[in-house]
Amino acid sequence: MTIASTTNYYEWLGTPDLQDELRETVVRIGYDAFRVLVDQLEKALKEVEEGGFDDYAARLAAGERLFPEPSRFSPTWQVVWAELGEKLRWKRYAYEAVSPADREGEWQIVMDNPFTNNEVVCYPTLSFIEAAYLFGYFKPTLEKNEYLRLQKVVNALQLTGE
Repeated sequence: MTIASTTNYYEWLGTPDLQDELRETVVRIGYDAFRVLVDQLEKALKEVEEGGFDDYAARLAAGERLFPEPSRFSPTWQVVWAELGEKLRWKRYAYEAVSPADREGEWQIVMDNPFTNNEVVCYPTLSFIEAAYLFGYFKPTLEKNEYLRLQKVVNALQLTGE
């Protein structure tokens, strides 16, 4: 069976009987197939919620086992497994830090370094799952003195120009 670009590689990672065929096919097709695999892992990371973290981690470990040298497909993927693992780690951290009862409503991510003249970065009007993903996405890349805030919007006034 040949994997087409529309095939769900993420599902194949979770099916032990198909993992060897996945490896062989991705290696044969090369960059394009591995790119689809990485994109599907990133998409799944955005969507995974509490209760699915361990399954995601197992699929990520399968990917790392099947493709231990991702830089073979592109030098930019040299540390892709570590990056995805760190994003998962910090997304899980956000879920552990915020109780399920407090996750409803509007959330935002704020990043700043008070010791520089760079502007504050804010990602507003997010659901908790979106905010937790961005928290996991940005946390591993924080520079010295930068901070990252995952915060719930309790009250907000919003006006628009005429």
